[in-house]
Formats: sequence, C-alpha cells, structure tokens
Amino acid sequence: MADHLTFLPEKSPSRNVVVQILFEIIYGIIYFVLYIPGLLVRPGDITEGDKRAVVLVSGFFGSPLTWLKCRAALAAQGHPVYVVRLGFQFGNLRSYSEKLQRFLEENNLSDVYLVCHSMGGLVAAHMGYRGRDRTRKIFTLGTPFRGHPLTFLFPVTFATLQMNPLSPFMRETKDKYRTLSSIQAVFARFDEILFLKKLNIPGRFDDVKLAQIGHANLFMGPAGIECITELIAAEEAKDPKPVPVKDANGKVLQATAKVAQKSPARAAVTKPKKPKKAAKPKPAKKRRK
Repeated sequence: MADHLTFLPEKSPSRNVVVQILFEIIYGIIYFVLYIPGLLVRPGDITEGDKRAVVLVSGFFGSPLTWLKCRAALAAQGHPVYVVRLGFQFGNLRSYSEKLQRFLEENNLSDVYLVCHSMGGLVAAHMGYRGRDRTRKIFTLGTPFRGHPLTFLFPVTFATLQMNPLSPFMRETKDKYRTLSSIQAVFARFDEILFLKKLNIPGRFDDVKLAQIGHANLFMGPAGIECITELIAAEEAKDPKPVPVKDANGKVLQATAKVAQKSPARAAVTKPKKPKKAAKPKPAKKRRK
C-alpha cells in the first residue's frame, strides 16, 4: 500500500513521457532566462478575491516571473495572490525566512496559503512564530527536506552549504517538519533535480505524487498548476472564508460564514401567545322530581 496520495490530472492535456521531457527542458530554459529580469521586476499583487490569499515563494535561482501562469489560475479561483521576491537567493536561508515573515506583516496578510517551490519550502519552514501565526497551510513543491548530496561537490554559496544533508540547518529542518502539522508536500513521479526519492518526500500520509515528471513542471506546467489549484480548493472547502457583509455605502459591517446560520437574537424572540377564549358555561341540568 502506498504511503502517499497520487494526483492524476484531468483537465490538463495528456502528455507521454517524451513530450513531458521536452516541456521540462523548455521550462528549465525559461526558469534560468527569467532569473535576471526577476531581480528587477515583480508581478503586481492581485489583492481582489473572496477567498484566502495565496503567497508564492520561489526556490533556488527562482524568479517571481516564473509564477505567472500559476498566479493567474489561482486568481481565477477567487484568491488574492502575492509573489515574494527574495533576491539573489545565494545567501543565508534564515535571512530569507525573516524576509518572508516581514512580507506577510507589511502586507497585513494572515490566514494565508504558502505555495513554495524547491528551496522555498525550507525558507517557509524556518519562519518565526510571527510568520507561522499568519500561515494557514504550507504546500511544498519538490522541496529537499533532507538536503541535497550535490552540495558535497559544489559548496559554492552559503545557501548550498546550508542544504548539505549533514548541516545543522538541515537537522533543524527535519525537527521542524516533525512539529509542523499544517504542511503538505507535492513531488513529481521523477524529479531530475531531486533524483533520489527520499530527498523530497517527508513520509506523511497526505504527501501527493504528481503522476508526471519534472522539477519545474511542478509549478510551471499545466498538470502541476492543476494539482496546486485542486489542493487549495479542497483545503478551502473544509472551512470557507467568512464573507464580509457590507451596507449600501460599501462599508463592512460584519463577516458571516457562507453557510447561513440562525441568528441568536432572532431565535430569542418569541411570538406572544394568543389568549385562550373563555369556555362558555354549560347550562345546568334540571333535576326531575
């Protein structure tokens, strides 16, 4: 019996393995080409929506511009969507965690979903309590929960040193993920970056395997985007966001759940009982002599 769930795309176009490989190469080229522009430009925030906000977090060498299709799909479902720009992403991962936490605070975001690709999942896991209190659930896409063995060969940046499987940072990450309950990991059938399955599967019963290949396909391809939107829709259906009630001038009065509940004030009101009509006296029977 598999110890994870499997997501089979239904709306996305069907692709055989060869086509999946070709598209993964294309996604990889786009991923690196957009790196420099992503340092200068960040997609505008989509603040309108009647559902909970979604914050997108890029991975190593990732660009905010690579999220454009995923951002549009989530906005179409009614979610406000924000994309974090972490910068060069070569430095201390703990500083990026603080930057993500400040982003949530400065934009006054709370009860949000974090969708984190690759290294972005490590960044989200190391947020402080102020950031975690503002997060409803974390969805990780191809995150190396146990580090990456290639960091032994290419320890070229501070971030790669921290992602070494033997580093104190990764040991701390392992302990953090044991205590975090509001997290769900998504991984590909085959990931060319995390080629060892144990690297990106935490081992929880609700881990999700996308039945396609590719590290970038997890958030840039139609199957990966469908998986993300379906998981968030399922989570949102468990506890819908309260709908604000506005007056004629558009001022928010209160927030009520989508499922209408009986008002307690109205329930306490009882209709006055009508007085009972007095019974007519029965005529006395005459006694026979």
